[in-house]
Amino acid sequence: MKTGKSVLPPTAEPSRKSIFQDRNFVLFLIGQCITTQGLWVQKIAMSWLAWSLTGSAFWTGLIAALNFAPAFILGPVFGVMADRVNLRKTAVTLNLMMAATAFLLMMLSMAGQINLFWMVVLAGANGVLASAMTPIRLSLVPVIVQREFMSRAVAYAAMNFNISRLVGPAIGGVVIATWGTGAAFMINAASYIPMIFVLATVKIHVERAPDAKSKRVLAALVDGAHYALHHPMIRSVLALSCFVALVGTGMVELMPVFAEAVYDRGVTGLGMLASASGVGAVASTFMLSRVRSDPAAFQRVTIIGAFAAGCGMLGLGFAPWYELAVVLVAITGFGLTAVGVGSQTALQLTVDNKLRGRVMSFWSATSFGGIALGGTMLGAISEAGHIQYTARGSGILILCAAVFGFWRLYRIATNSSKPATETAK
Repeated sequence: MKTGKSVLPPTAEPSRKSIFQDRNFVLFLIGQCITTQGLWVQKIAMSWLAWSLTGSAFWTGLIAALNFAPAFILGPVFGVMADRVNLRKTAVTLNLMMAATAFLLMMLSMAGQINLFWMVVLAGANGVLASAMTPIRLSLVPVIVQREFMSRAVAYAAMNFNISRLVGPAIGGVVIATWGTGAAFMINAASYIPMIFVLATVKIHVERAPDAKSKRVLAALVDGAHYALHHPMIRSVLALSCFVALVGTGMVELMPVFAEAVYDRGVTGLGMLASASGVGAVASTFMLSRVRSDPAAFQRVTIIGAFAAGCGMLGLGFAPWYELAVVLVAITGFGLTAVGVGSQTALQLTVDNKLRGRVMSFWSATSFGGIALGGTMLGAISEAGHIQYTARGSGILILCAAVFGFWRLYRIATNSSKPATETAK
């Protein structure tokens, strides 16, 4: 009897074995890699310049915060717009505008005209542009890859970002020490060119809600907020990521103070600390790329990441040696990335595509807003006392949040098993 081979219809076969066979995603990844390298070079230059101009932990934290604060206020509005606008044209326009601000920073720095006023203005401008770009960027990944590859696409995009976080600060430290901050800003301005080319050529498949443009901005925003607040998974993930950003990532923004005031290592030491954080982040995103594509699994990873970040931050508050601090910053970077990428992926796998821009803008608002507020608040606290005491307090608070998260998951698991147990009796 002929058993025969079952012939699967073309639609039943997987479209590709690896996400890296997707030309769209590979191009997007390469463009993002180049751009984020420039962003980290500029970030290290802005932090060092703020510390050099003022010698103040408060102003260093405030300058860093201005790069994120607009996301807290304007992010949800930009999220509504992300659900309405042409993603390609908007992304190209925003990249051109960010390149222009980097070019202006370069000109002012090379002319010796950079001062605290210009730092505040341009950091704020960068923050507004970044808050507009974030929901656009987060909406781009899901529309250039298939859903089955969603978690890997988010993880690899985050890994790309964090490899840049590893390499960029080290490059920035060398560039600043050798040619000055103007050269660092020039590198960032040039790094936008490849991404603009990629955005102009990559194929984007966009789906929009039928009523995406029929509602007013406020009504659309309320719809997104109602959806996020009444969805248990989304609500929990947003709350944890916001809290960890507030007391954890906000603390990392004060690395120039650790490098100079605590360990007396200068800009080279700052680059090493930032790169150590990047090493931990890359390891974290590699781990996340192996997690199965399930929102609950990524929620658990987020809580584990909070525990790791809390341990690293608490240890940093006691570390007497620079070499030990480098290791602890790497552990902290591992945990913070697990929280950030894990929460982002959990949301991407959960949210209704019609509301994606709005919900992801809430994530960026709570995450980046937490960084902005936390960097300013922790900088002010550190100004009044020793920064290592502040790190200890941050570590304890994050550990408390992680313990609460574990307890809540245990309670949910217990409650969900009760009906089955009662039925078996």
